[in-house]
Amino acid sequence: MSYNSDSGIISAPVSIDDVKKALGESSNDLATLCKSENINIWSKYKPISCKGEFKEYPIREDSEEIVTSSYNKYTCVVRCGMNIPMDTYKNLRNNYGGEGFAIEACKELYIDNVYGVSGIDKDASTNSHTVYASGKHFPKGGTNSPYRLGDFRNYNAKAIRTAYLTSFPQSNTIEVYYSSTPKFNCVLYMNTHMDNNTNLTMDDIITDLSLAWSFWIQIRYDSPYNTTDKIYKNYYVGNCKKPTDYIYAGREITFDIGSGDKVITVVPFLAYTRNATLYDNTKIIFISLPGAISFKYYPRQIYMESIKSGSSGFVDFSSLRELFGGSCICKARIYKLPDATFTITDGIFRSVAAYGNNKITYGRGHVSNSSGQGTGSVTIPEGDRTDYVEVYIRFDNVYEGGYYGQMCQLSFEINIDGGWKQVPPGGSYIMR
Repeated sequence: MSYNSDSGIISAPVSIDDVKKALGESSNDLATLCKSENINIWSKYKPISCKGEFKEYPIREDSEEIVTSSYNKYTCVVRCGMNIPMDTYKNLRNNYGGEGFAIEACKELYIDNVYGVSGIDKDASTNSHTVYASGKHFPKGGTNSPYRLGDFRNYNAKAIRTAYLTSFPQSNTIEVYYSSTPKFNCVLYMNTHMDNNTNLTMDDIITDLSLAWSFWIQIRYDSPYNTTDKIYKNYYVGNCKKPTDYIYAGREITFDIGSGDKVITVVPFLAYTRNATLYDNTKIIFISLPGAISFKYYPRQIYMESIKSGSSGFVDFSSLRELFGGSCICKARIYKLPDATFTITDGIFRSVAAYGNNKITYGRGHVSNSSGQGTGSVTIPEGDRTDYVEVYIRFDNVYEGGYYGQMCQLSFEINIDGGWKQVPPGGSYIMR
């Protein structure tokens, strides 16, 4: 026998008994075996509809058959025995909700008979009607599509489904924290958990994947102008190429969706173009269910840890009583963020002293050491949000002369994100 039950592979020479055992069928009829629903569609080698009495390892059909999927009614091409949803940008916009075509069309991808899985017949009397054909297109008999026992040579009964792998969630939501602008690393991966000698790959299904196709995503989010409208945007990630480190295409995308907490629905797709433009006749392939990314705004945490003025040592702000010579040094605690570095330079901090009759004085902050000597700048690296860097800031000209012995209310600000924001805590002190 040439069927290895451990590996699931049939080796030459192939016999009817080998095929029966691999498929779990009892029939000795070659036509019945070549059309068996037990055939693993993800095997690279299996019965394929094409001409000729003998084929040296047929993988793809020799004609471009066009069919309609069972539930979403996708226009599909037949590749490697299965339905692959492929249509033009214009047709998809017309048939699936206009600008939100990809998200709308793919939300029920999981119940359609594409990519070799069984689907639901939407036209049946009940939703329980399963299309068992699973989009498999086996030989039909005759000169143009004969039954060939040799098609089972190297058949793999244990081939795994190698659907397109991306960095995006499917049917679930992931959380991403950001501090400046929402970003996400968009990647189309090669599945490495298989034997690609006997298991179908993406390149078998789309032979020019790395030469003619590009990787895209579509997002949807709530309009900032009202509670009912949705905004859709398409993003070009990049051209697919021969995998490097198992990656066909990848790029970090910055999403122009506004600030604050945002939730976007996202779905990836492939487009038959090598630039960032989708034309009416551009072919598009759906590859995934939509998922969601919840962007959580997490601003950088900054506060003043301690202060000294005159001959005092560093104390907490509530323990200091007096300011001397219009100067003080503060130890600032600046927390790291996983998505951004931050450089502290002279002038980025300032002190705000309120005293007298509505008198306000701003003191310039200088990056220094604990003794007040200038050090230039300090860069806060990326890191865990619980980690921080301590930086000393010297403030000069905190208040003007002529008010000695009076009380001032002292606070601190930092120029970040385009404006001055208060840095706690601060306190009330006698000016000396």
